[in-house]
Amino acid sequence: MRPHAARQVQKQRFGIIVSVVRRGDAPVFPCFLRKARVAHAPRAFLHALAAYRKSGNYDALLRVIRSDAGILLASLKPEDVLTALDKCPAETLKAYPFAILVLMRRMFTWRQIPKMLELKALLLTAIREHPELSEEERGNLLGECDLILSFLCYNDISAMSRLHRSASAQMSRPAISIQSSGGWTFGSPSVLMMFHRAPGAMESELAEMDECMPHYYKVTNHHGQGAETIMRAEALFCQGRFTDAHIELERAYAQVKDNGQINMALCCDFLSRRLSLYTDVEQRYTFEERYAELLHYHDASWINLWSAASAYYHALRGETDNIPEIFSLHRLSDINMLAPGKPMMEMIENQVYLAQGAYAKVIGHSAQLLAVCEAMHYALVALHVRIQTAAAYEHLGKREEARAWLGKALSGAAPDGLVMPFVENYAHLKPLLAREIKTELVEKITKLGEAAGARNAASARPAVFDALTPREFEIVELMAQRLSNREIAQKCYLSEGSVKQYVNQIYSKLHIEGDQRTKRRRLAELLTQKA
Repeated sequence: MRPHAARQVQKQRFGIIVSVVRRGDAPVFPCFLRKARVAHAPRAFLHALAAYRKSGNYDALLRVIRSDAGILLASLKPEDVLTALDKCPAETLKAYPFAILVLMRRMFTWRQIPKMLELKALLLTAIREHPELSEEERGNLLGECDLILSFLCYNDISAMSRLHRSASAQMSRPAISIQSSGGWTFGSPSVLMMFHRAPGAMESELAEMDECMPHYYKVTNHHGQGAETIMRAEALFCQGRFTDAHIELERAYAQVKDNGQINMALCCDFLSRRLSLYTDVEQRYTFEERYAELLHYHDASWINLWSAASAYYHALRGETDNIPEIFSLHRLSDINMLAPGKPMMEMIENQVYLAQGAYAKVIGHSAQLLAVCEAMHYALVALHVRIQTAAAYEHLGKREEARAWLGKALSGAAPDGLVMPFVENYAHLKPLLAREIKTELVEKITKLGEAAGARNAASARPAVFDALTPREFEIVELMAQRLSNREIAQKCYLSEGSVKQYVNQIYSKLHIEGDQRTKRRRLAELLTQKA
């Protein structure tokens, strides 16, 4: 094909895409893909992506990528996508500017920044080569480009907001590359852990979020709605201001209700579960209820977020038997994690190591994690890691090292009055804190830690059950509710056979004999005894 003819074909392709988007129509797909969308069959889409990639049908491949906004693209191996991009002719890529935008965003989450910038240059070239574009559509493309480039400023709220305002000024429609139902926190269960950059900056960070997010919501159809409210609720919790934190949490739940923002709802759950450990605030959803809901979405990233919240909660309670296997068996490397969310997940894994008594692993794991936190300006994640490291050294009898790490943690926490990361680890830190100089911050940590200990003691299980593991006692409580083995299996995500084994172990440890009715009655009697 002659260069002139090729350019004409390219312009025709480009014009069709622009026309389709302008009308709001869906792109034309092969019958297979239309049926896949109707049937909600992600595997079919992924199969199509793989097939188009292998066959070299880059036009079809780019149409799928643009239509899906990159959500399913995240399920592919980055190297496979990069190989396909290297093989795809530049002229073909330039015919699909909206696919370029989607790919730019995905390159960021994969930390392929040079490729992201290469795609940006290609996009700008495509816009220059097509003077037939309306000013409106040109503004939409350039504005969305600014929106995606804002991620390069992550997690500097002010810098990101400047680009969000630029995008907002240029765009007349919501972004193509970001779907409101998609993930907002890059796999992190916490907004505050993402955006708290430096000691003493928390109040200004919260104010910047309040100012920034409306511009972002405007160009993304309210993607991440409620983020600023959740962040404020988390900050109040970390300062030990439980009532205020609860109020903001309820506001956040109201903002995300029925809007498809599963990511934000799971962030609310993460805070709700932590808050329930220190107050009478009831968790809005049990772990079982939320898990059952998540299964309907067929989205592994939501399950990973659920697992993270569960792992952290049960690690704080010392219930190591209840920690999801991906954390209890330390298999984080088996799942796809976006780079910005990875430090939070690894911090939670460190908390699990601490609960498991793997103190040397906590210390060994911390050095590399702290280096990442420093590079990414994750001040709150770093604070948690330093506390975990101090606790591990204390357990190993290395008092000088423990005090040094605690000192670093207290220095980082003092400017913002952050006490709860210490309180959550008070059982590990109590002897160490007792030897520390009694500052106002240490006094508050100690007061809240002792109150939490008294609260846990009041709700402690009867002493007769001390021989049981947390999982075994959980099953005892379900048996007391007159649930069958099958019902217990469903609630605990176990097989009936496993439940039967647990039940036999429980009776054996408690020296309960007789027929099944007699055993269950005796078990119920033991539960009513005083601790």
